Amino acid sequence: MQETRLNLLINNFTNQIKSFLNNPWRKLSFVIIGFLSGYITSDLLSTSLAQAGKWDVPMASLYLLFTEITSMIVYGGNKNRNKIMWADLLNSFKIGLAFGLYLSAMTLAS
Repeated sequence: MQETRLNLLINNFTNQIKSFLNNPWRKLSFVIIGFLSGYITSDLLSTSLAQAGKWDVPMASLYLLFTEITSMIVYGGNKNRNKIMWADLLNSFKIGLAFGLYLSAMTLAS
């Protein structure tokens, strides 16, 4: 690519983000934030969309599609997965979503 000011600005910004996320404590904190946001999203979905009763099947289909695509991305053929931060965040979001839905189902069953 041509070395324009915009290109240099974008490259510097991405390098700063990469160096910021190389710290394992920051990576762990982002993974925990992803897990908790998945849990909050599951609580939101299970309480608001389940009120009408007609959104159960479409939301279950979308949830299944989301988890399968996420698992395919995270656990697929890419062996260099530990360098991809967004895949870890997406996986922790998926785990938080599954945990929240499971916990909501256990609360309603008792």
